[in-house]
Amino acid sequence: MALRLAELLGALSLATDLGNGLAPEHGVRMALLATRLAEGDTRVALRDVYWTGLLRYLGCNGFSVEESRFAAGNDIGLRAAFVRNDIGRPAVFMRTVLAEVGRGAPPLARLRGVVDLLTSPGAPRAHAHAQCEAALLCGRKLGMEGAVLEALLTIDERWDGSGMPNGTAGEALPLAQRYVEAARVAAVAHSVGGPQAVAPELGRRAGRHLDPGVVERFNGRAPALLDLLAPDSVWDAFLAAEPGMWLIGEASLDALCDAFALMVDLKSGYFAGHSHAVAALARDAALGLGLGEGEAKLVWRAGLLHDLGSVAVPTGLWDKPGPLSAAEWERVHLHSYWTDRALRRSPALAPLADAAGRVHERLDGSGYHRGDGSALPMPARLLAAADVYRACTETRAWRAALSADASAQVLQAQAAQGRLCQRAAQAVLAAAGHGRGRAIGMHEDGRRAAGSAGSAGSAASESGDSGDGDLSPREIEVLRWLVRGLTNKEIAKALAISPRTVQHHTIHIYAKAGVKSRAGVGLWAVQRGLFR
Repeated sequence: MALRLAELLGALSLATDLGNGLAPEHGVRMALLATRLAEGDTRVALRDVYWTGLLRYLGCNGFSVEESRFAAGNDIGLRAAFVRNDIGRPAVFMRTVLAEVGRGAPPLARLRGVVDLLTSPGAPRAHAHAQCEAALLCGRKLGMEGAVLEALLTIDERWDGSGMPNGTAGEALPLAQRYVEAARVAAVAHSVGGPQAVAPELGRRAGRHLDPGVVERFNGRAPALLDLLAPDSVWDAFLAAEPGMWLIGEASLDALCDAFALMVDLKSGYFAGHSHAVAALARDAALGLGLGEGEAKLVWRAGLLHDLGSVAVPTGLWDKPGPLSAAEWERVHLHSYWTDRALRRSPALAPLADAAGRVHERLDGSGYHRGDGSALPMPARLLAAADVYRACTETRAWRAALSADASAQVLQAQAAQGRLCQRAAQAVLAAAGHGRGRAIGMHEDGRRAAGSAGSAGSAASESGDSGDGDLSPREIEVLRWLVRGLTNKEIAKALAISPRTVQHHTIHIYAKAGVKSRAGVGLWAVQRGLFR
Protein backbone atom coordinates (compact mmCIF):
# COMPACT_ATOMS: atom_id res chain seq x y z
CA MET A 1 0.00 0.00 0.00
CA ALA A 2 1.39 3.42 -1.01
CA LEU A 3 1.28 6.14 1.65
CA ARG A 4 1.70 9.89 1.22
CA LEU A 5 4.73 11.12 3.15
CA ALA A 6 3.52 14.74 3.35
CA GLU A 7 0.34 13.64 5.09
CA LEU A 8 2.25 11.48 7.57
CA LEU A 9 4.86 14.10 8.43
CA GLY A 10 2.30 16.87 8.47
CA ALA A 11 0.34 15.00 11.12
CA LEU A 12 3.42 14.22 13.19
CA SER A 13 4.61 17.82 12.94
CA LEU A 14 1.95 18.62 15.55
CA ALA A 15 4.41 17.17 18.05
CA THR A 16 7.22 19.50 16.97
CA ASP A 17 4.81 22.46 17.07
CA LEU A 18 3.84 21.67 20.65
CA GLY A 19 7.41 20.96 21.68
CA ASN A 20 8.40 24.48 20.65
CA GLY A 21 5.43 26.26 22.20
CA LEU A 22 3.98 27.03 18.79
CA ALA A 23 0.39 26.91 17.57
CA PRO A 24 -0.81 23.69 15.90
CA GLU A 25 -0.15 23.71 12.15
CA HIS A 26 2.81 26.07 12.47
CA GLY A 27 5.07 23.51 10.76
CA VAL A 28 2.79 22.85 7.82
CA ARG A 29 2.01 26.58 7.48
CA MET A 30 5.73 27.37 7.35
CA ALA A 31 6.31 24.73 4.67
CA LEU A 32 3.42 26.09 2.61
CA LEU A 33 4.51 29.71 2.98
CA ALA A 34 8.15 29.01 2.12
CA THR A 35 7.14 27.03 -0.96
CA ARG A 36 4.84 29.78 -2.24
CA LEU A 37 7.54 32.38 -1.55
CA ALA A 38 10.11 30.43 -3.57
CA GLU A 39 7.85 29.84 -6.59
CA GLY A 40 9.48 31.15 -9.74
CA ASP A 41 13.04 31.05 -8.38
CA THR A 42 14.83 28.72 -10.78
CA ARG A 43 17.86 28.50 -8.48
CA VAL A 44 16.10 26.27 -5.98
CA ALA A 45 13.94 23.14 -6.20
CA LEU A 46 10.55 23.76 -4.60
CA ARG A 47 10.62 20.19 -3.36
CA ASP A 48 13.66 21.01 -1.22
CA VAL A 49 12.01 24.11 0.23
CA TYR A 50 8.82 22.22 1.04
CA TRP A 51 10.53 19.38 2.95
CA THR A 52 12.98 21.67 4.71
CA GLY A 53 10.09 23.74 5.98
CA LEU A 54 8.21 20.71 7.23
CA LEU A 55 11.26 19.27 9.00
CA ARG A 56 12.78 22.54 10.24
CA TYR A 57 11.97 21.79 13.90
CA LEU A 58 12.70 18.06 13.76
CA GLY A 59 15.83 18.28 15.91
CA CYS A 60 14.74 20.98 18.37
CA ASN A 61 14.07 18.43 21.09
CA GLY A 62 17.77 17.55 21.13
CA PHE A 63 18.69 20.26 23.65
CA SER A 64 15.66 19.88 25.93
CA VAL A 65 17.59 18.63 28.95
CA GLU A 66 20.04 21.53 28.89
CA GLU A 67 17.32 24.11 28.16
CA SER A 68 15.30 22.77 31.05
CA ARG A 69 18.21 23.41 33.40
CA PHE A 70 18.57 26.98 32.14
CA ALA A 71 14.83 27.71 32.26
CA ALA A 72 13.90 26.39 35.71
CA GLY A 73 12.41 23.28 34.10
CA ASN A 74 10.43 24.98 31.32
CA ASP A 75 12.39 24.21 28.17
CA ILE A 76 9.28 24.77 26.03
CA GLY A 77 8.84 28.30 27.35
CA LEU A 78 12.49 29.09 26.68
CA ARG A 79 12.30 27.82 23.10
CA ALA A 80 9.08 29.74 22.48
CA ALA A 81 10.70 32.96 23.74
CA PHE A 82 13.77 32.44 21.57
CA VAL A 83 11.61 31.66 18.53
CA ARG A 84 9.73 34.95 18.94
CA ASN A 85 12.83 37.13 19.25
CA ASP A 86 15.92 37.77 17.15
CA ILE A 87 18.33 36.38 19.72
CA GLY A 88 21.23 36.59 17.28
CA ARG A 89 21.45 40.26 18.31
CA PRO A 90 23.23 40.50 21.69
CA ALA A 91 20.95 43.18 23.11
CA VAL A 92 17.82 41.27 22.15
CA PHE A 93 19.29 38.05 23.53
CA MET A 94 20.03 39.66 26.88
CA ARG A 95 16.62 41.30 27.07
CA THR A 96 14.90 38.03 26.22
CA VAL A 97 16.90 36.06 28.79
CA LEU A 98 16.17 38.51 31.59
CA ALA A 99 12.46 38.79 30.75
CA GLU A 100 11.59 35.24 29.72
CA VAL A 101 13.93 32.61 31.18
CA GLY A 102 12.10 30.63 33.84
CA ARG A 103 9.00 32.82 33.66
CA GLY A 104 6.53 31.71 36.33
CA ALA A 105 9.15 29.88 38.40
CA PRO A 106 10.21 30.99 41.90
CA PRO A 107 12.63 33.99 41.79
CA LEU A 108 15.61 32.02 43.07
CA ALA A 109 15.12 29.29 40.47
CA ARG A 110 14.84 31.92 37.73
CA LEU A 111 17.98 33.67 38.91
CA ARG A 112 19.92 30.42 39.01
CA GLY A 113 18.86 29.60 35.46
CA VAL A 114 19.74 33.04 34.12
CA VAL A 115 23.16 32.89 35.74
CA ASP A 116 23.78 29.38 34.39
CA LEU A 117 22.83 30.43 30.88
CA LEU A 118 24.85 33.64 30.87
CA THR A 119 27.91 31.85 32.25
CA SER A 120 27.69 29.08 29.64
CA PRO A 121 29.12 30.74 26.52
CA GLY A 122 29.24 27.42 24.71
CA ALA A 123 25.51 26.79 25.09
CA PRO A 124 24.36 28.37 21.77
CA ARG A 125 26.87 26.33 19.78
CA ALA A 126 26.05 23.17 21.74
CA HIS A 127 22.35 23.79 21.03
CA ALA A 128 23.04 24.17 17.32
CA HIS A 129 25.10 20.98 17.20
CA ALA A 130 22.37 19.05 19.06
CA GLN A 131 19.60 20.35 16.84
CA CYS A 132 21.51 19.75 13.61
CA GLU A 133 22.73 16.26 14.52
CA ALA A 134 19.27 15.14 15.62
CA ALA A 135 17.64 16.60 12.51
CA LEU A 136 20.28 15.04 10.25
CA LEU A 137 19.90 11.55 11.68
CA CYS A 138 16.10 11.63 11.63
CA GLY A 139 16.04 13.25 8.20
CA ARG A 140 18.19 10.48 6.78
CA LYS A 141 15.87 7.87 8.26
CA LEU A 142 12.98 9.58 6.51
CA GLY A 143 14.75 9.30 3.16
CA MET A 144 15.82 12.94 2.84
CA GLU A 145 19.05 13.70 1.04
CA GLY A 146 21.08 16.37 -0.72
CA ALA A 147 19.82 19.93 -0.39
CA VAL A 148 17.30 19.14 2.35
CA LEU A 149 19.96 17.67 4.64
CA GLU A 150 22.29 20.59 3.89
CA ALA A 151 19.51 23.00 4.86
CA LEU A 152 18.75 21.11 8.08
CA LEU A 153 22.43 21.37 9.02
CA THR A 154 22.30 25.17 8.74
CA ILE A 155 18.97 25.97 10.39
CA ASP A 156 20.66 28.01 13.13
CA GLU A 157 22.95 29.89 10.75
CA ARG A 158 22.38 33.54 9.79
CA TRP A 159 22.89 35.64 6.68
CA ASP A 160 25.51 37.82 8.42
CA GLY A 161 27.56 34.82 9.60
CA SER A 162 26.81 35.24 13.30
CA GLY A 163 24.83 32.00 13.50
CA MET A 164 25.76 28.56 14.74
CA PRO A 165 27.42 26.09 14.66
CA ASN A 166 29.80 27.03 11.83
CA GLY A 167 29.16 30.69 11.03
CA THR A 168 28.06 29.95 7.47
CA ALA A 169 27.04 33.21 5.82
CA GLY A 170 25.42 34.84 2.79
CA GLU A 171 25.29 32.97 -0.47
CA ALA A 172 26.96 29.96 1.16
CA LEU A 173 23.69 29.27 2.97
CA PRO A 174 21.42 26.82 1.12
CA LEU A 175 18.60 28.66 -0.65
CA ALA A 176 16.04 26.32 0.89
CA GLN A 177 17.19 27.38 4.35
CA ARG A 178 16.93 31.07 3.44
CA TYR A 179 13.36 30.72 2.22
CA VAL A 180 12.32 28.66 5.21
CA GLU A 181 13.84 31.08 7.72
CA ALA A 182 12.01 34.03 6.15
CA ALA A 183 8.76 32.05 6.22
CA ARG A 184 9.36 31.06 9.83
CA VAL A 185 9.95 34.63 10.97
CA ALA A 186 6.88 35.82 9.07
CA ALA A 187 4.67 33.09 10.53
CA VAL A 188 5.79 33.76 14.09
CA ALA A 189 5.48 37.54 13.71
CA HIS A 190 1.94 37.12 12.37
CA SER A 191 0.95 34.86 15.27
CA VAL A 192 2.29 37.37 17.81
CA GLY A 193 1.28 40.72 16.31
CA GLY A 194 -1.01 40.06 13.36
CA PRO A 195 -0.44 40.88 9.67
CA GLN A 196 0.79 44.40 10.41
CA ALA A 197 3.75 42.97 12.37
CA VAL A 198 5.20 40.89 9.54
CA ALA A 199 6.85 43.52 7.31
CA PRO A 200 8.55 45.39 10.21
CA GLU A 201 9.94 42.16 11.66
CA LEU A 202 11.26 40.98 8.31
CA GLY A 203 12.77 44.43 7.77
CA ARG A 204 14.58 44.38 11.11
CA ARG A 205 16.14 41.03 10.29
CA ALA A 206 16.99 41.64 6.62
CA GLY A 207 20.75 41.61 6.06
CA ARG A 208 21.36 40.23 9.55
CA HIS A 209 19.36 37.08 10.16
CA LEU A 210 17.69 36.89 6.76
CA ASP A 211 18.69 37.10 3.12
CA PRO A 212 17.66 40.67 2.10
CA GLY A 213 16.77 39.44 -1.37
CA VAL A 214 14.31 36.90 0.04
CA VAL A 215 12.79 39.58 2.29
CA GLU A 216 12.37 41.88 -0.72
CA ARG A 217 10.71 39.02 -2.59
CA PHE A 218 8.30 38.49 0.34
CA ASN A 219 7.38 42.18 0.43
CA GLY A 220 6.62 42.08 -3.29
CA ARG A 221 4.18 39.21 -2.75
CA ALA A 222 2.94 40.20 0.69
CA PRO A 223 -0.84 40.32 0.08
CA ALA A 224 -1.06 36.75 -1.25
CA LEU A 225 1.44 35.40 1.26
CA LEU A 226 -0.24 37.03 4.24
CA ASP A 227 -3.48 35.29 3.29
CA LEU A 228 -1.70 32.00 4.04
CA LEU A 229 -1.02 33.21 7.59
CA ALA A 230 -4.67 33.73 8.46
CA PRO A 231 -5.82 31.63 11.45
CA ASP A 232 -7.86 29.22 9.31
CA SER A 233 -6.54 25.69 8.80
CA VAL A 234 -4.06 25.37 5.94
CA TRP A 235 -4.02 21.57 5.93
CA ASP A 236 -5.59 21.11 2.51
CA ALA A 237 -3.52 23.92 0.98
CA PHE A 238 -0.37 22.41 2.49
CA LEU A 239 -1.04 19.05 0.88
CA ALA A 240 -1.99 20.67 -2.44
CA ALA A 241 1.27 22.66 -2.47
CA GLU A 242 3.53 19.61 -2.41
CA PRO A 243 5.77 19.72 -5.52
CA GLY A 244 5.06 16.21 -6.74
CA MET A 245 3.53 13.55 -4.55
CA TRP A 246 6.06 11.54 -2.52
CA LEU A 247 4.61 8.09 -1.90
CA ILE A 248 6.25 5.59 0.43
CA GLY A 249 5.82 1.91 1.26
CA GLU A 250 5.55 -0.06 4.46
CA ALA A 251 9.31 -0.14 5.07
CA SER A 252 9.50 3.65 4.91
CA LEU A 253 6.60 3.91 7.36
CA ASP A 254 8.63 1.80 9.77
CA ALA A 255 11.56 4.17 9.33
CA LEU A 256 9.32 7.16 9.98
CA CYS A 257 8.02 5.68 13.23
CA ASP A 258 11.60 4.83 14.21
CA ALA A 259 12.79 8.40 13.53
CA PHE A 260 10.05 10.00 15.61
CA ALA A 261 10.68 7.56 18.47
CA LEU A 262 14.30 8.72 18.52
CA MET A 263 13.20 12.36 18.46
CA VAL A 264 10.65 11.91 21.24
CA ASP A 265 13.04 10.11 23.60
CA LEU A 266 15.44 13.05 23.47
CA LYS A 267 12.92 14.90 25.64
CA SER A 268 14.51 13.59 28.84
CA GLY A 269 17.86 12.00 29.53
CA TYR A 270 15.95 9.30 31.40
CA PHE A 271 13.95 8.30 28.30
CA ALA A 272 16.83 7.14 26.08
CA GLY A 273 15.77 3.95 24.32
CA HIS A 274 12.41 3.73 26.10
CA SER A 275 10.11 3.90 23.06
CA HIS A 276 12.13 1.35 21.10
CA ALA A 277 12.29 -1.02 24.04
CA VAL A 278 8.55 -0.81 24.75
CA ALA A 279 7.78 -1.35 21.07
CA ALA A 280 10.01 -4.42 20.80
CA LEU A 281 8.74 -5.98 24.02
CA ALA A 282 5.07 -5.44 23.15
CA ARG A 283 5.61 -6.80 19.64
CA ASP A 284 7.24 -9.95 20.99
CA ALA A 285 4.38 -10.34 23.48
CA ALA A 286 1.86 -9.97 20.66
CA LEU A 287 3.57 -12.70 18.67
CA GLY A 288 3.63 -14.86 21.79
CA LEU A 289 -0.14 -14.51 22.03
CA GLY A 290 -0.50 -15.57 18.41
CA LEU A 291 -1.90 -12.25 17.19
CA GLY A 292 -0.19 -12.60 13.82
CA GLU A 293 2.48 -10.61 12.03
CA GLY A 294 0.14 -7.82 10.89
CA GLU A 295 -1.19 -7.01 14.35
CA ALA A 296 2.27 -7.42 15.89
CA LYS A 297 3.57 -4.86 13.40
CA LEU A 298 0.79 -2.45 14.41
CA VAL A 299 1.74 -2.94 18.07
CA TRP A 300 5.38 -2.24 17.27
CA ARG A 301 4.65 0.96 15.37
CA ALA A 302 2.23 2.16 18.04
CA GLY A 303 4.88 1.41 20.66
CA LEU A 304 7.41 3.57 18.84
CA LEU A 305 4.95 6.48 18.83
CA HIS A 306 3.20 5.95 22.17
CA ASP A 307 4.99 8.87 23.85
CA LEU A 308 4.77 11.26 20.90
CA GLY A 309 2.81 13.78 22.97
CA SER A 310 5.43 13.82 25.73
CA VAL A 311 7.24 16.62 23.88
CA ALA A 312 4.33 18.91 24.83
CA VAL A 313 5.27 18.59 28.53
CA PRO A 314 8.18 20.62 29.95
CA THR A 315 11.23 18.47 30.62
CA GLY A 316 11.33 19.80 34.17
CA LEU A 317 8.17 17.83 34.95
CA TRP A 318 9.52 14.57 33.51
CA ASP A 319 12.76 15.06 35.43
CA LYS A 320 11.32 16.35 38.69
CA PRO A 321 12.87 14.39 41.58
CA GLY A 322 9.88 14.87 43.90
CA PRO A 323 6.10 14.40 43.62
CA LEU A 324 4.14 16.38 41.04
CA SER A 325 1.45 18.84 42.04
CA ALA A 326 -2.14 18.38 40.87
CA ALA A 327 -1.63 20.99 38.13
CA GLU A 328 1.59 19.32 37.00
CA TRP A 329 -0.14 15.94 36.83
CA GLU A 330 -2.83 17.45 34.62
CA ARG A 331 -0.20 18.61 32.16
CA VAL A 332 1.48 15.20 32.16
CA HIS A 333 -1.85 13.46 31.64
CA LEU A 334 -2.48 15.50 28.50
CA HIS A 335 0.48 14.00 26.69
CA SER A 336 -1.51 10.92 25.72
CA TYR A 337 -4.23 13.20 24.33
CA TRP A 338 -1.71 14.91 22.07
CA THR A 339 -0.37 11.54 20.93
CA ASP A 340 -3.89 10.48 19.99
CA ARG A 341 -4.68 13.75 18.25
CA ALA A 342 -1.51 13.81 16.14
CA LEU A 343 -1.96 10.23 14.94
CA ARG A 344 -5.62 10.70 14.04
CA ARG A 345 -4.74 13.59 11.73
CA SER A 346 -3.44 11.09 9.16
CA PRO A 347 -5.67 8.24 7.90
CA ALA A 348 -2.56 6.08 7.58
CA LEU A 349 -1.55 6.65 11.22
CA ALA A 350 -5.06 6.68 12.71
CA PRO A 351 -5.13 2.88 13.21
CA LEU A 352 -2.21 3.31 15.63
CA ALA A 353 -4.09 5.82 17.78
CA ASP A 354 -6.30 3.31 19.60
CA ALA A 355 -3.17 1.61 20.92
CA ALA A 356 -0.61 4.44 21.18
CA GLY A 357 -3.06 6.97 22.58
CA ARG A 358 -4.37 4.58 25.25
CA VAL A 359 -1.14 3.21 26.70
CA HIS A 360 -1.82 4.96 30.00
CA GLU A 361 -5.44 3.86 30.33
CA ARG A 362 -6.25 1.20 32.93
CA LEU A 363 -8.98 -1.43 32.97
CA ASP A 364 -10.42 -0.07 36.22
CA GLY A 365 -10.68 3.49 34.86
CA SER A 366 -7.79 4.84 36.92
CA GLY A 367 -5.63 5.74 33.92
CA TYR A 368 -5.56 8.74 31.58
CA HIS A 369 -6.41 10.72 29.50
CA ARG A 370 -9.94 9.38 29.02
CA GLY A 371 -10.12 7.54 32.33
CA ASP A 372 -12.10 4.76 30.66
CA GLY A 373 -10.54 1.33 30.20
CA SER A 374 -13.71 -0.66 29.72
CA ALA A 375 -13.01 -1.58 26.09
CA LEU A 376 -9.25 -1.42 25.63
CA PRO A 377 -8.15 -3.35 22.54
CA MET A 378 -5.48 -6.01 23.03
CA PRO A 379 -2.73 -3.91 21.35
CA ALA A 380 -3.32 -1.15 23.92
CA ARG A 381 -3.31 -3.70 26.76
CA LEU A 382 -0.01 -5.14 25.59
CA LEU A 383 1.58 -1.73 25.25
CA ALA A 384 0.32 -0.67 28.68
CA ALA A 385 1.90 -3.74 30.27
CA ALA A 386 5.13 -3.35 28.29
CA ASP A 387 5.35 0.34 29.21
CA VAL A 388 4.95 -0.38 32.93
CA TYR A 389 7.54 -3.16 32.88
CA ARG A 390 10.10 -1.21 30.86
CA ALA A 391 9.66 1.98 32.89
CA CYS A 392 10.29 0.02 36.08
CA THR A 393 13.58 -1.31 34.72
CA GLU A 394 14.73 2.22 33.84
CA THR A 395 16.07 4.90 36.15
CA ARG A 396 13.87 7.91 36.74
CA ALA A 397 14.61 11.19 38.51
CA TRP A 398 12.63 10.11 41.58
CA ARG A 399 13.87 6.50 41.87
CA ALA A 400 16.55 4.07 40.82
CA ALA A 401 15.87 1.37 38.25
CA LEU A 402 14.25 -1.78 39.60
CA SER A 403 15.63 -5.22 38.93
CA ALA A 404 13.94 -7.43 36.37
CA ASP A 405 12.34 -9.51 39.12
CA ALA A 406 11.10 -6.47 41.03
CA SER A 407 9.71 -5.00 37.80
CA ALA A 408 7.89 -8.27 37.13
CA GLN A 409 6.37 -8.10 40.60
CA VAL A 410 5.07 -4.58 39.96
CA LEU A 411 3.49 -5.72 36.71
CA GLN A 412 1.92 -8.78 38.33
CA ALA A 413 0.56 -6.70 41.21
CA GLN A 414 -1.11 -4.21 38.86
CA ALA A 415 -2.66 -7.06 36.91
CA ALA A 416 -3.91 -8.67 40.13
CA GLN A 417 -5.49 -5.35 41.14
CA GLY A 418 -7.42 -5.22 37.87
CA ARG A 419 -5.54 -2.24 36.51
CA LEU A 420 -3.73 -4.15 33.77
CA CYS A 421 -4.86 -7.10 31.68
CA GLN A 422 -3.72 -10.41 33.18
CA ARG A 423 -3.26 -12.02 29.79
CA ALA A 424 -1.26 -9.08 28.41
CA ALA A 425 0.90 -8.92 31.54
CA GLN A 426 1.77 -12.60 31.33
CA ALA A 427 2.59 -12.28 27.64
CA VAL A 428 4.91 -9.35 28.35
CA LEU A 429 6.65 -11.22 31.17
CA ALA A 430 7.11 -14.23 28.93
CA ALA A 431 8.53 -12.02 26.16
CA ALA A 432 10.92 -10.45 28.69
CA GLY A 433 12.24 -13.92 29.56
CA HIS A 434 10.55 -14.50 32.94
CA GLY A 435 9.80 -18.15 33.46
CA ARG A 436 12.69 -19.25 31.23
CA GLY A 437 15.43 -19.29 33.83
CA ARG A 438 17.53 -16.18 33.61
CA ALA A 439 15.14 -13.27 33.11
CA ILE A 440 17.02 -11.37 30.43
CA GLY A 441 20.26 -12.14 28.65
CA MET A 442 23.09 -9.90 29.82
CA HIS A 443 26.72 -9.41 28.96
CA GLU A 444 29.11 -9.44 31.86
CA ASP A 445 29.36 -5.64 31.77
CA GLY A 446 25.59 -5.35 32.24
CA ARG A 447 24.53 -4.70 28.65
CA ARG A 448 21.71 -6.72 27.16
CA ALA A 449 22.72 -9.56 24.94
CA ALA A 450 22.08 -8.65 21.31
CA GLY A 451 18.61 -9.66 20.20
CA SER A 452 17.37 -10.69 23.64
CA ALA A 453 13.62 -10.35 23.96
CA GLY A 454 12.36 -6.87 24.68
CA SER A 455 15.81 -5.30 24.64
CA ALA A 456 16.85 -2.07 23.06
CA GLY A 457 19.25 -4.20 21.05
CA SER A 458 16.40 -5.96 19.27
CA ALA A 459 14.91 -2.56 18.45
CA ALA A 460 18.26 -1.41 17.14
CA SER A 461 18.37 -4.36 14.80
CA GLU A 462 15.19 -3.03 13.17
CA SER A 463 17.19 -0.05 11.91
CA GLY A 464 20.14 -2.10 10.78
CA ASP A 465 22.56 -0.76 13.38
CA SER A 466 24.58 -2.92 15.71
CA GLY A 467 27.78 -2.90 17.71
CA ASP A 468 28.95 -0.53 20.39
CA GLY A 469 31.62 1.43 18.55
CA ASP A 470 34.31 -0.41 20.56
CA LEU A 471 33.42 1.45 23.75
CA SER A 472 34.95 0.05 26.90
CA PRO A 473 32.67 -1.00 29.78
CA ARG A 474 33.67 2.17 31.67
CA GLU A 475 32.93 4.35 28.64
CA ILE A 476 29.49 2.77 28.38
CA GLU A 477 28.88 3.65 32.03
CA VAL A 478 29.99 7.24 31.42
CA LEU A 479 27.85 7.44 28.29
CA ARG A 480 24.69 6.42 30.15
CA TRP A 481 25.20 9.23 32.67
CA LEU A 482 26.27 11.66 29.96
CA VAL A 483 23.05 11.19 28.02
CA ARG A 484 21.06 12.25 31.09
CA GLY A 485 22.67 15.68 30.81
CA LEU A 486 24.94 15.46 33.85
CA THR A 487 28.13 17.51 34.07
CA ASN A 488 31.56 15.89 34.28
CA LYS A 489 31.66 16.62 38.01
CA GLU A 490 28.27 15.01 38.57
CA ILE A 491 29.25 11.93 36.56
CA ALA A 492 32.52 11.69 38.44
CA LYS A 493 30.67 11.73 41.76
CA ALA A 494 28.22 9.06 40.60
CA LEU A 495 31.00 6.74 39.40
CA ALA A 496 33.53 7.61 42.12
CA ILE A 497 36.18 8.68 39.60
CA SER A 498 37.84 12.03 38.91
CA PRO A 499 36.26 14.69 36.65
CA ARG A 500 39.43 14.59 34.55
CA THR A 501 38.91 10.87 33.93
CA VAL A 502 35.29 11.54 32.95
CA GLN A 503 36.43 14.23 30.53
CA HIS A 504 38.93 11.81 29.00
CA HIS A 505 36.23 9.16 28.50
CA THR A 506 33.77 11.72 27.14
CA ILE A 507 36.22 12.89 24.49
CA HIS A 508 36.70 9.28 23.38
CA ILE A 509 32.94 8.61 23.32
CA TYR A 510 32.21 11.63 21.13
CA ALA A 511 35.07 10.75 18.81
CA LYS A 512 33.94 7.13 18.41
CA ALA A 513 30.34 8.21 17.83
CA GLY A 514 31.43 10.90 15.37
CA VAL A 515 29.16 13.55 16.94
CA LYS A 516 29.49 16.79 18.90
CA SER A 517 26.38 16.86 21.09
CA ARG A 518 24.73 14.96 23.92
CA ALA A 519 21.72 14.41 21.67
CA GLY A 520 23.90 13.02 18.91
CA VAL A 521 25.68 10.57 21.18
CA GLY A 522 22.35 9.56 22.75
CA LEU A 523 20.83 8.76 19.36
CA TRP A 524 23.96 6.87 18.36
CA ALA A 525 23.83 4.81 21.57
CA VAL A 526 20.11 4.01 21.33
CA GLN A 527 20.53 2.66 17.81
CA ARG A 528 23.23 0.34 19.09
CA GLY A 529 21.26 -0.97 22.04
CA LEU A 530 23.54 0.48 24.70
CA PHE A 531 20.73 1.23 27.17
CA ARG A 532 19.22 -1.53 29.19
